Amino acid sequence: MPKISEEKRQARRDQILAASWRCFSRRGVHSTSMEDIIREANLSFGAVYLYYKSKDELILAAFSAAFEEMRALLVPILTREEAYPLPVLVRKITKIINLHAQRDKLNFGVAFLMGWGEAPFNPKVKELIGGGQKLYREALTAIVRKWQERGDIPAEAKPGDVARVMLSFFLGYIVQSAMI
Repeated sequence: MPKISEEKRQARRDQILAASWRCFSRRGVHSTSMEDIIREANLSFGAVYLYYKSKDELILAAFSAAFEEMRALLVPILTREEAYPLPVLVRKITKIINLHAQRDKLNFGVAFLMGWGEAPFNPKVKELIGGGQKLYREALTAIVRKWQERGDIPAEAKPGDVARVMLSFFLGYIVQSAMI
């Protein structure tokens, strides 16, 4: 059997993930069957199961990819040496959320809602989402400390509490973007 390159393997994985998102966006995660995804990807059962052994594995891969794409866009903003002022930070993050959410003719804001809905029932998805949110909260806490050092916000403000509120704001923005 001829070997295929890692590039071709990744292209096939991406093809399957794209098909899964199209199916998820039409029917939801739990109403989508592996058969739906296989048909959407225009592949054989064997080809799909070669890359993803189960629907749970595919769900985790799909959410991991979506959250990693968002993280890659946010990290440069959240880890700058000199923190953006609050209005600029809000504008930049909401712009990324908007651009990321509406692409490939799919609403990835809805995808995030599906991931959050899956988390209570799927420990691996919960770990993925919870871990990501903790990283964002830590990054926001570091930004708040920088603002305090610059005198942008009061020194007596608790950075962790401010970061929690800010994260809630951005998560709420994702929900509104998906629903309204």
